[in-house]
Amino acid sequence: MTTVGEIILSDETGFPWNKAKLVESGVLHLRPFNISNDGQLDLAQTYFVPVEAATEAKASLVAGDVLFNNTNSVELVGKSALVLSDTKAAFSNHITRIRVNASTVSPAYFNYWLRFEQAKGTFAAAATQWVSQAAFRASDMKRLEIPLPPLEEQHRIVDLLSRAEGIVRLRREAQRKAAELLPTLFLDIFGDPASNPKGWPVVRIGDLGRVQLGRQRAPKYQTGKFTCPYVRVANVFEDRIDTNDLLSMDFDARDFTKYRLDYGDILLNEGQSIELVGRPAMWRNEVEDCCFQNTLVRFQPNKEMLLPEFALAAMLNYYRSGALSKISSKTSNVAHLGASRFANMTLFTPPIALQRQFAAKADAIRAIAAQQTTALATAQATFDALLHQAFSRTRMMDK
Repeated sequence: MTTVGEIILSDETGFPWNKAKLVESGVLHLRPFNISNDGQLDLAQTYFVPVEAATEAKASLVAGDVLFNNTNSVELVGKSALVLSDTKAAFSNHITRIRVNASTVSPAYFNYWLRFEQAKGTFAAAATQWVSQAAFRASDMKRLEIPLPPLEEQHRIVDLLSRAEGIVRLRREAQRKAAELLPTLFLDIFGDPASNPKGWPVVRIGDLGRVQLGRQRAPKYQTGKFTCPYVRVANVFEDRIDTNDLLSMDFDARDFTKYRLDYGDILLNEGQSIELVGRPAMWRNEVEDCCFQNTLVRFQPNKEMLLPEFALAAMLNYYRSGALSKISSKTSNVAHLGASRFANMTLFTPPIALQRQFAAKADAIRAIAAQQTTALATAQATFDALLHQAFSRTRMMDK
């Protein structure tokens, strides 16, 4: 075992830069969000600082540099990315550029080790924490011990892990493409609801089914003889409901009947951030005898006019296009959909026979997506097991 301090040639922390002073072109200024969770640089969002603001020491990346996220939330502190080619780029003070002795340690091996430690919680546990931030000091990094086999063995480990992770990325891309099939199919069959190019009849949503807010949570409902689980805004994601952390409250017979969820109910986030308000998913009887809270709006489509699968796809279109956010009432950082505002929206109504065709194809697409999700989970579990096997002996030296 070797301490990290023995293999580091240099470690350089970047500099902060006020967003108000950013420029449209200049030197790329990397931020923590540019370090992805899978150990790569993510340049989907970029910031630039003036050329004169970036000194050579803090604006030069070479192949083999490792960028370490020294300050972030407790969950994300310690992310790292390997630089694959020489790049003119600066980096924030929440990032430390680490250069290792390549004659002793492979930079790719070192980056995989950092990712193992981050996933294990090493950096979060040893970080200095305040409010919602955590910082891991370079001095603590240097005291960590790293298993250091011969370079040939390091290269073998890197090759094995990179192959396994390559499969993970392929599976993730396949999952992404599968997720794009459903909205594409909806537009191909029905057209865009905003422009209604096929001239379908347009009806007020409140006339197409039942629109209802959920049951308000109150102290008097926390205990009782008839407690049952309920879904709240934290459980409803885009086209997905997470039932792992359902809460419970007391419902008498009348309220249970009123708020009980039925298969095909469309649930939309009522109170959320401006970007996430109206996020919809369909209830598919994931849990028996479950109700819903007033942080959600329920839409129960009249199945003689709208099939649930069609209604869900339409609500997903409204959500992604910003139509639901547009009608919401907004404060500084919270938006409320409002049951009455939602009910007053309109939606086109294609023939039920055409909706059935769409629903059948949607079921097939969902089956494909489920297969991709399972395949991704298997590939990720394989990679995680190999990562653990390679680095499970790390520990920190005493001061």
